[in-house]
Amino acid sequence: MLALFSAQVPPAADLSPQSWNAADRTRVEALQMSPFPPRAGAVQGSTAIICDTGSPIAVYAGMEALKKGGTAADAAATVALTQIATELGSYISYAGVLQLLYYDAKTNKVYSLGAGWNSYRAESDPKSIPASALGLPGQLTTNDTNTEGRKTLIPGFMAGIEAMHKRFGKLPFQDLFQPAIWYAENGVKVTPLLAFYFSSQGKFLSRTAEGRRFLHQAGNEMPKAGDRFVQIDLAKTLRGVAQHGAQSMYTGSWGKLFVSAVQNNGGKVTTGDMAAYQPTWAESISTRFAGWSVFAPGGSNEGGQQVLEALNFAEEMKLDQQQPYWKDPAVFSHLSRILQFVETGPYSTPEVAAFQREHNLNFSSDDRVTKAYAKAMTPMLQRDPLSVPAPQGPHHSAGVVVVDRWGNVAALVHSINTMPWGTTGIVVGGIPLSDAAGFQQSRLVNVKPGARVPDDMAPAIVLKAGKPVLAVATVGVSLVPETVRVILGALGNHADPGTLLAAPPLLYNFEAPEPGKSWAWKRQLVPDGAYDAGFLQQLQSLGVDVREETKAQVLSLRGTAAFVTIDETGLRSAEDPNVIDFADAN
Repeated sequence: MLALFSAQVPPAADLSPQSWNAADRTRVEALQMSPFPPRAGAVQGSTAIICDTGSPIAVYAGMEALKKGGTAADAAATVALTQIATELGSYISYAGVLQLLYYDAKTNKVYSLGAGWNSYRAESDPKSIPASALGLPGQLTTNDTNTEGRKTLIPGFMAGIEAMHKRFGKLPFQDLFQPAIWYAENGVKVTPLLAFYFSSQGKFLSRTAEGRRFLHQAGNEMPKAGDRFVQIDLAKTLRGVAQHGAQSMYTGSWGKLFVSAVQNNGGKVTTGDMAAYQPTWAESISTRFAGWSVFAPGGSNEGGQQVLEALNFAEEMKLDQQQPYWKDPAVFSHLSRILQFVETGPYSTPEVAAFQREHNLNFSSDDRVTKAYAKAMTPMLQRDPLSVPAPQGPHHSAGVVVVDRWGNVAALVHSINTMPWGTTGIVVGGIPLSDAAGFQQSRLVNVKPGARVPDDMAPAIVLKAGKPVLAVATVGVSLVPETVRVILGALGNHADPGTLLAAPPLLYNFEAPEPGKSWAWKRQLVPDGAYDAGFLQQLQSLGVDVREETKAQVLSLRGTAAFVTIDETGLRSAEDPNVIDFADAN
């Protein structure tokens, strides 16, 4: 019996940074001080590869997990857990949300795991949830400090990490936490970017005693660049999860503190809400594009539907057979119109209904990912189309793509789903709580209290003859345009990863259209200097209203993709000094 038990227990893996090669640790910690790679370069491997939107320390931790015999699931979990600690829980959070696509080499199948927000069963009037103070155009805000708890939701990140590991992991679950715990206890230097976040968002953390305690973890009133930020409360929380599993954050000690803190700030969560949370395995959805099978998350995920819908429109308009959008203004015009159309999501509008009646069409929301829908609705995109409600608010997230030695592929996106650290000021066990309910009132109205809130995270995996050839995990405000342009560029234009990263991003404009304009024909935003005057003039002649944005504005609007291409010659990714992406390979 002892021999049988020993054979079933995975061997312990020492992933602690204390055991890392000292020179390597010094190198990745120095790289961590800037969000951008120091130079452009191709990253290639023959057995394994990791690409992540933001943390070279986390990438190194993930590679250590792979070297110790871990799967893509083990490495993706290690990267995500480590990055939240090194980014101080700013734009990603242990109390955030997660979406996974996973290709399992044993079954040759793509699996979809959703671990989004759950609403509160006692929250019966979501329309009255005060608006978050995000500073977005046209959004009202509130300073009522007694209702910040109503802006919170039940997080899914940790339950999702555990569910992924249980199904596809090999290393002991608790070992995956070692790098995160080590950096929480020993501290990480505050980067210039994080220092900027503190200066702009610190006022929200200062609202509460626990928020001020969080701010002071660098030893002064406001963390500055270069300060060492030590997270003792967080380390205790992570040790609890590593020892007792994700239930610690739902029915255990952290979960109980969460319920108390949210209720004390006017929120309507109960212990029953926490106990009822479950991540959801769902059938992935797919479409054929240019001869490949593109898979996206299923279930309540809206971003995946938008990606597949856009690819179907692009194929119907034969954009995959033309020059890349950054070389051909006509392709740019078509693609930008497609992306603005699909970003309206599942909203039904009088214009769409009228068009369908006029042509005897009858489509459901599920039909949006079909070729028939794209073929029937393409004429609508070729005339002045529709006006719809504005899509939802900001996305601040991290994307991770991992390919392991067995050919398993993980494409994972996780997010705090708001501005850095949120605006509630509520901190539980070293983890600031998101205010995601404060800008998703319209979504909450349409779901049953206590149910899953639809999300936009849209990782994608592309198969050819049943084997993966591309995996993408995109984050940021313009995450759907970024995912579509990477897939179209890689498969249709046959561009390499470095060329795709260096190409101008396609930016989503969340501002309302000007009077007389629709959401699909509103102004298109482009990076300042990305296109020459002749290109912009041709766009104007095609009816595309263009506005150039500064570098700082582009950083807040663009999507950022972690992606890997796979073929018979090996695994490829890239780094670019203008994009927040780091990669490593074996």
